[in-house]
Amino acid sequence: MPAPIDRRSIPVLAAAGGYLLLTLTADLVNPGWSPVETMVSHYVHARAGWLIPAALLSLAAAGALLTRLLRPTATPLTRVLLQIWALAVLAGALFPADPPGRWDQPPTVAGLIHGLAAVAAFTILPVAALTATRTRAPGTRPAAVTAALTVLTYLLLVAAFLDVQGGPSLTIGGWESLIGLIERVTLWTYVAWLAVTAAGTRHPAPA
Repeated sequence: MPAPIDRRSIPVLAAAGGYLLLTLTADLVNPGWSPVETMVSHYVHARAGWLIPAALLSLAAAGALLTRLLRPTATPLTRVLLQIWALAVLAGALFPADPPGRWDQPPTVAGLIHGLAAVAAFTILPVAALTATRTRAPGTRPAAVTAALTVLTYLLLVAAFLDVQGGPSLTIGGWESLIGLIERVTLWTYVAWLAVTAAGTRHPAPA
């Protein structure tokens, strides 16, 4: 019988779930926007745009809470990477992305900060996941699998982003670009790793 989830992991799961709920709501209330072509952060310019900063704040909270949860078991490197990741996501929440369709135009100051924060966040989480997986106790196969998925989807996102910088060209049917879908899949694997890692963390009972 599987061991029960440590109740200290519940805030991480709730924050990660909050991110998914808020971004899904943003998609649902904007049926005229394509989640396949449009990156999540661009929805800040759509109806109920406040959902996106709220979602990123929830995601940043999940990272910060996981850092605290892993304090007794993770290495200092893993904890520092997760802290930096949470700060990068927080910066992405505070500084909105520029509107979609401006790949060939100079970014605004807020858009530049958001873009740099996004690059940092997308890059750091797979590294943190790999370091955490290498140093945690046996019995963490789900965490190892989701860590590997974060790396694979990150590489796919990099390829898609470099492609779209020269003008959208990755197409399927009537979709001009797949960057939105690829980014979402990447973020879902990141959230999955956060949730699986939190759910699999066990602290020894106090003596």
